Amino acid sequence: MITLFLLILSVFFNACSSKQQAEYTSFVEAKPVWSEGRECEKNLTLSFREVVNVGFANEANIRLTASCDYRLRVNGRFVAHGPCVAAHDYYRIDAYDLKPYLRPGKNIIAIEVAGYNCPSYYLLDQPSFLQAEIVVDGEVVAATGEGFEAYDFGQRVADVPKFSFQRPYTEAYVLDSSYDDWTTDKKWRSTIKAEKLVEQEHKALLSRGVAYPDYRLHKARPIAENLYKFATNSSGFLRAKVVVKKPCRLELRFDELLNDEGRVAKKRLGWKPYILYDLQPGEYELESFEPYTMQYVEVFAEEGAVEVEKISMRDYCNSDCHRAKFESSNEELNTLFEAARENYRQNVLDIYMDCPGRERAGWLGDSYFTGRVEFGLTGKSRVERNFIENFLLPEEFKDIDKGMLPMCYPADHRNHNYIPNWAMWFVLELEEYLERTGDKATIERAKERVYGVVDYFKRYLNKDGLLEKLPKWVFVDYSFSNKCVQDISYPSNMLYAEMLDVVSRIYGDKALAEQASHIRKKVLAQSYNGEFFVDNALLDRRGKGVLTENTTEACQYYAFFCGVATPQSHPELWQKLCVDFHPERRKAGAYANVHPANVFIGNFLRFELLSRYGLNKQLVDEAVALYMPMVELTGTIWEFFKPKASCCHGFGSYLSHIFYRDVLGVYEVLPCEKKVRLRLVDSGTEWCRGSIPVGDEYINVEWHYNAGEFDVKLRLPEGYTYEIIPTEHKVTIK
Repeated sequence: MITLFLLILSVFFNACSSKQQAEYTSFVEAKPVWSEGRECEKNLTLSFREVVNVGFANEANIRLTASCDYRLRVNGRFVAHGPCVAAHDYYRIDAYDLKPYLRPGKNIIAIEVAGYNCPSYYLLDQPSFLQAEIVVDGEVVAATGEGFEAYDFGQRVADVPKFSFQRPYTEAYVLDSSYDDWTTDKKWRSTIKAEKLVEQEHKALLSRGVAYPDYRLHKARPIAENLYKFATNSSGFLRAKVVVKKPCRLELRFDELLNDEGRVAKKRLGWKPYILYDLQPGEYELESFEPYTMQYVEVFAEEGAVEVEKISMRDYCNSDCHRAKFESSNEELNTLFEAARENYRQNVLDIYMDCPGRERAGWLGDSYFTGRVEFGLTGKSRVERNFIENFLLPEEFKDIDKGMLPMCYPADHRNHNYIPNWAMWFVLELEEYLERTGDKATIERAKERVYGVVDYFKRYLNKDGLLEKLPKWVFVDYSFSNKCVQDISYPSNMLYAEMLDVVSRIYGDKALAEQASHIRKKVLAQSYNGEFFVDNALLDRRGKGVLTENTTEACQYYAFFCGVATPQSHPELWQKLCVDFHPERRKAGAYANVHPANVFIGNFLRFELLSRYGLNKQLVDEAVALYMPMVELTGTIWEFFKPKASCCHGFGSYLSHIFYRDVLGVYEVLPCEKKVRLRLVDSGTEWCRGSIPVGDEYINVEWHYNAGEFDVKLRLPEGYTYEIIPTEHKVTIK
């Protein structure tokens, strides 16, 4: 867990060094540049250097963007990593205050830029460039195109494997003890020739729009010979302070968990979590260029060749989520809330990532849930706005079918794969984004894209008006459900009906509401077998759908979540789901013919339904049972119920939203109406208090529960009103 000390330190560090800068959509003088003829070369790192002479300055900043990644240092001190993520062929401008790093006289501005030119789900395959300018008291004192020299030192090895399918290359280096002199020595002269920089084609530029990262430093502690552990799963830049006594290869291997032998496995999940250094004798303070996720680090080197003085990390995490507070009489809930915050902190920088290690990819579907979390933890929806904008900017998505949205973006999908269901979740998210922000301009801007999705699905409608034979990766739930998606997937059709209803509401299209109603009736008639909803039907030789026996837990939740069923229309099924489909069912084997749901999306839909129908205590008890074992191992919430994939997933932050809504009782915040809806239901806790940011203000709630009565202290932002949703409990507001 994040200790109080570390939390305070993190907030302090962010306030000091990650100050929000002005927004820029253009440069004054800077031009995009790169080494002549090398802009498409794979895995090329160039080191840009400029020396600026600065006396007294009231203001000094640097503005920059690049493709793919940069690391900015001033006089050897780390300043930032970037750039902020944008859509294909667009680039967001970062701006940093340089005053804390400048000295009177000459200052060295060093920018390393990695041009990967490699398809991935993390960094786009686009020609390399850097565009940067330094502005002192309103005057540009250095800019690419006129100033800055660039060098190819060859310190980073280019011919290496990819880190994972979803990310570019692993890191491997050949260094001697003078490897970093170019960033600190004003008299430094290179022994190699500077690259010939040429101007690249014009870049479409955007403002950053989101907060700058938290770069807090923290150490790992040794727990065995050459083995180190961070307090929790952590995401950022791995650092090692070492003394090398003879030429050697140093390998830093890292992972979220240890293997059965109590060591770090080299390929636990198929990717390559290690960094290699070939080092000459000397002292080194090494730091990875790319961010990674780990709890454990193991050091490998020839015996006696390396003395490790310290293993640490520079976080690369969200800095905007610490104002939110939650505390209750149930310590397990407090622990889970902080773990959920940690998941958010590591996964939300400039997009909603799925995981900060394996992929760093921004997935739809996940974003529907994380969008709720951002608003609850930060009081704003800045990342969500960027996230949605990225999907709206391109004229077309070249690697997938017309009308469809990428399953994750920005990303390269050269295999032409996509998830049609995720486009449906995107539409559902738009409606909630509108409610959170009142941003009608973005919704109107999205209209063409949304109707492109509507038109896309028309080609797959059968004579009954249901979607049939959807292509590519049809996703229902990370469980057996995903094996039951052809030829007619009933959960997909349930979600499709919900999507059409949302389009009808946000764009006033009554015909789509009628279509949604028709689909629900057809699904109910075809899928419900008298006891459960069946997942799919297969076409016979005559093209008629024949119901299978595939029955999954997730399918039942889709039926209730999407309005095909209600507790009133299907009371026996609802009773079974509530009573018999608890977390222990997996062990007990009850209803073995109904395949269990996984964390995503099935179990989240279960939580939504338990909340919707006021079963708050059951929801809380199940959340503790399912997620506390995860948090006890890693301090974070996992992709699956078992640690067979990512152990820090963005959607795990959703527990924070659940606790605000279903424990604290802030059921809904309607900022456009300046209204808060409270729903206080017994969740098994004696007291609870929390602060939810709303813009720059707060909703403050504290209550004590005794004998069926809630005694509540409520403080709202100026101009806000509240509504109490009736429950069986008496509520007294002070």
